[in-house]
Amino acid sequence: MSIPTLDFSKLRVLVVENHSLMRRLLGEMLRGFDIHDMRFARDVPGAIEYVYGDPVDLIILDFFLGELDGADFAKLIRHDESCCNRKVPILLISGMPDHHKVMRVLDAGINGMLAKPISPRDLYKHIHTLMAYPRPFVISKNYVGPMRERKKPTVSKRPDRRKLVSPRTLRTRRVRFNPALEDGILA
Repeated sequence: MSIPTLDFSKLRVLVVENHSLMRRLLGEMLRGFDIHDMRFARDVPGAIEYVYGDPVDLIILDFFLGELDGADFAKLIRHDESCCNRKVPILLISGMPDHHKVMRVLDAGINGMLAKPISPRDLYKHIHTLMAYPRPFVISKNYVGPMRERKKPTVSKRPDRRKLVSPRTLRTRRVRFNPALEDGILA
């Protein structure tokens, strides 16, 4: 299977991060990937201006953004039919990805999640996966966002009767004596 090549220089990215150092770090990483069309916001009201203004190709979003967090912001975008960026891939970055937060983020319609501290390699792989292999978009009564991946449940096979050992067989087996083990010498 060949890996599709992407021209990242054509991407328009919105970075929503409340820490200036992290915004700068993400900007440098994205420039390293040849992404030059970037917009930065430090909170949800600032990001809303960009989201409802011009279309973007990707949103990189921090979880902690003040009054509204990343999940609230994603839900706001996903459920608003008038938003031109309703179906845009959203990558959430979090410093504390606990189970409760992950479930909330998935329910909000986030495409992917990356734990801090992030490396350029991990960020590149996530962006490449989101852009090269987009998931179908689902709009239902309870959920709006990318189709969730479902793993097939493991099906247990019936055990092979010939390989089963009966209790009677266990009683009749002989244990061989090994004098090296008795003396404490490992063989």
